[in-house]
Amino acid sequence: MTTDHRATSLTGALGTVFGVPFRLQTYRNLLYLVLAFPLGLAYFTFLSVGLPIGVGLAITVVGTPILLAVLAVSTGLAGVERKIATLLLGIEVESPGWVVTDSGSITERCKRLVTDLGTWKAIVYLGSKLVIGVAAFVSVMVLLVTAVSMLAVPLVYDQPGVYVGIVTDAPIQFHPSLYVVWRNLLVGVETVVSIDAWQVTTLPAALGVAGLGVLLGVASLHLLNGLARLSAWYTKLMLGTNAETPSPW
Repeated sequence: MTTDHRATSLTGALGTVFGVPFRLQTYRNLLYLVLAFPLGLAYFTFLSVGLPIGVGLAITVVGTPILLAVLAVSTGLAGVERKIATLLLGIEVESPGWVVTDSGSITERCKRLVTDLGTWKAIVYLGSKLVIGVAAFVSVMVLLVTAVSMLAVPLVYDQPGVYVGIVTDAPIQFHPSLYVVWRNLLVGVETVVSIDAWQVTTLPAALGVAGLGVLLGVASLHLLNGLARLSAWYTKLMLGTNAETPSPW
């Protein structure tokens, strides 16, 4: 009974760790992270152009409508972000409501738009989306591209003109040492480990690199899933209702 339970637990743990490439949600998370960079860049450009123009022309008749338009569009873009998070991250972000409604005069609606906390949280969220996008883009490109490149090593290592390995301008040296005090004398051992250029020239070495690529790929997917969950928490925190108390995990 105990042996079966341990075997089941071990199988479940291995499935949790190595089953991440076979889950659809993993690739939805990756799509969300990949889209975060272009969307964040677009939001940042919109805000960095619209807000300064509106503030700069605030003393004129044109400035105030521009500012109000930027705020209104930002709340609309926040709604788009809620939909994207729901579709790709599998979370429900309850909308605080559309502050610019048909009820009330134009002055009252503009006042609600300016004084509503959700408007300014949307501005902060859209402005910070670029930071999330850059972090996601760098993580995806560095981790996944490296892992995929390592997986492809057995297919290309013996092709003419292809060099797979480590190239250094000069040998990398490590100096591990151990010293002890014995009868007022310092006695120790010091060695030098030198790493020079190394090239994959055999199939076993190429398969070994591919195996490391599998481990790196699995670890990268777990890390990127964690980044997606953190993004989901941040989206609920900034774009959800005040009644929501989201947990990052």
